[in-house]
Amino acid sequence: MMMFIKKFRNTSLAAGPDPGFELTVADTLFTRFMGLMFKTGLPPGQGMLIKNCNWVHTFCMRFSIDVLYLDAGFTVVAIKHLAPFRLSLPVPGAVQVVELKAGSAGHHGIAAGDRLVTG
Repeated sequence: MMMFIKKFRNTSLAAGPDPGFELTVADTLFTRFMGLMFKTGLPPGQGMLIKNCNWVHTFCMRFSIDVLYLDAGFTVVAIKHLAPFRLSLPVPGAVQVVELKAGSAGHHGIAAGDRLVTG
């Protein structure tokens, strides 16, 4: 299943163009477990939404990622950069995560408190 998200800052449209991201949704035990393991990278503008998740790892990954920790309303609770073979601690308040190509959060000006919307 694919999902498309765009960034809104504090419920109003963010300044400047925002092309959004196309996300693969991981919502089963198997897809959540596999995540991005064994992939060679993420193209710009693409990522993965992992539902029912508040921590991730980058074991068996060959590339760094930006991890957006989201609450149930798609508000960014925290953002972390993870290098390969790392483990994040659980983030309180997060119930899902978005994994993006490293540097994507900064490039698109995504910060804690921003709300992502599907579209």
